[in-house]
Amino acid sequence: MRFLWLDINSSFSHSSLAIPSLDAQLESSLRDKADWKIISGSLSTDSSAIISQICLEQPDILFSTIWLFNSFYILSVIKKVKALLPNLRIVLGGPEFLGDNQVFLSINKEVDAVIRGEGEEIYPTLVDNLIKNETISRLPGVCTFSDGSYCDNEKAIVSNFSALKIPESSSFFSYNKPFVQIETSRGCFNLCRFCVSGSKEIVSYAGYDTIKDRLTNFKNKGVKNIRILDRTFNANTKHAINLLRIMKEFSGELKFHIEIHPAYLSEQLKSELSDIPPNLIHSEAGIQSLDPKVLKIANRKGSPKLSIQGLIFLRSLKSIEIHADLIAGLPGYSLKKLFEDYSDLIKIGVDEIQVELLKVLPGTEFRNNSTLFNLKYSPIPPYEVLETELFSFEDIITATKLSRISDLWYNDIRWRGVLQEIINEENGFLVEFVDYTSDLNLKFSNPEKCGLILYNFCDTRYSKYTSIVSNAWILAGYSINKEPGKMVKQWTHSSEIPYSPLKEVDFFKESYYYLESSLYYYFYSFSKKSKSLIAYTSISKVTNNVTESKEFI
Repeated sequence: MRFLWLDINSSFSHSSLAIPSLDAQLESSLRDKADWKIISGSLSTDSSAIISQICLEQPDILFSTIWLFNSFYILSVIKKVKALLPNLRIVLGGPEFLGDNQVFLSINKEVDAVIRGEGEEIYPTLVDNLIKNETISRLPGVCTFSDGSYCDNEKAIVSNFSALKIPESSSFFSYNKPFVQIETSRGCFNLCRFCVSGSKEIVSYAGYDTIKDRLTNFKNKGVKNIRILDRTFNANTKHAINLLRIMKEFSGELKFHIEIHPAYLSEQLKSELSDIPPNLIHSEAGIQSLDPKVLKIANRKGSPKLSIQGLIFLRSLKSIEIHADLIAGLPGYSLKKLFEDYSDLIKIGVDEIQVELLKVLPGTEFRNNSTLFNLKYSPIPPYEVLETELFSFEDIITATKLSRISDLWYNDIRWRGVLQEIINEENGFLVEFVDYTSDLNLKFSNPEKCGLILYNFCDTRYSKYTSIVSNAWILAGYSINKEPGKMVKQWTHSSEIPYSPLKEVDFFKESYYYLESSLYYYFYSFSKKSKSLIAYTSISKVTNNVTESKEFI
């Protein structure tokens, strides 16, 4: 019998952890009874090429994992493949099937069965039954039509997470991606109504010796970045401290991405975090909202006050990158409060802010009780919220624009400092900037274009800040001959500014410029040969002291 895994990811940087996680559970005696192949691609892969590869393999069984962003792609492929290979049996799994699957199976008759929940423990029996051509309709988690009747065996749940064989023991595990994913625990203490983990309160943990051995293996394989998939890294203080101590052993060799809840930082954990070496951890702080009423409706634990205190502590460390999330369209959330929360995160000084729309996901409480929570959402993936009691569809559009502005300007280190300075002083700036960009196509990702837009906006509405935009423009390496750079003046001994604070002055090799703002003088030296920026210094006009100095080569 020929089995084929169809592995479609959002980009090259991702690979499916489900495939090796499931395959690892098969005993060799069972795996050897069939021929196994995998066909991989991304959403940018020509689907015709994928279909051609599948047909060349002539599989008997096709497995695939479906989630928000690959759903359309995979369903399109398998419908065409089924037309070409009518005897092919198709079994799907993944987050898309955590809810009621009867309608899906009724519409997508090409699919023989879907699996709801955690499949590792039932997978060997599923494979064995398929090889023997025996029924699978009675297996935990299986949803299918059998003899014309719909069969639903609830949700498959792994009973012993720590006993599962690790994904790396599968030949399907990929080490050649920009990062690898690892679970050190499964489940979540925080039963958020918007999350697919919101129904599993019991949290299971992997053994620390196993975790350390896995990380050693990753290091030896040349992996540099590890994404910890635990829903809340610090839900259990003891577990978090043990993991941090293991991570420190790999400082300089591995970098870790973790999800942390800033409201749950015990004094012991703070002490451990205070000793984290630079470039070891990138943290994702799930704020979601700083409105206590919104968090209560979402059933999310942790007060906004404690979250803010936790963020301020994390920011003080300097050694940990902080990425904060806000979810627009949560029940009880207003657009005005979303803008306020965004501004508060900027004032704290987090490194990145992500604004995303609420996804009303299958299997979540918000999905199951959408009418009760006054949620209107898209019936097709990614199931984004369209309207709530306090968030109109027009507000949703504005929140989407705020999300794009965050990605293009705040999350880019070239412009982050500018936005921080202006927004901390001007309450209306953010709303006005979103409005200003409403008629612009923001699908580009050109930082220079971002600088031009920001400069032009400030020039027309907030002219007192054009000098700091111009300074950021020059420090980003862009031309002083373009509009934002034209504010600079060439410096010589006869200039209005009588001296330069730059360490050395060599008019034969370098050219010098300065820029004046209300509070500072900015000085720059450029190589006459390469035209590139060599050094930069800023001086306070009040104290006459150097406030910042940088060497670029």
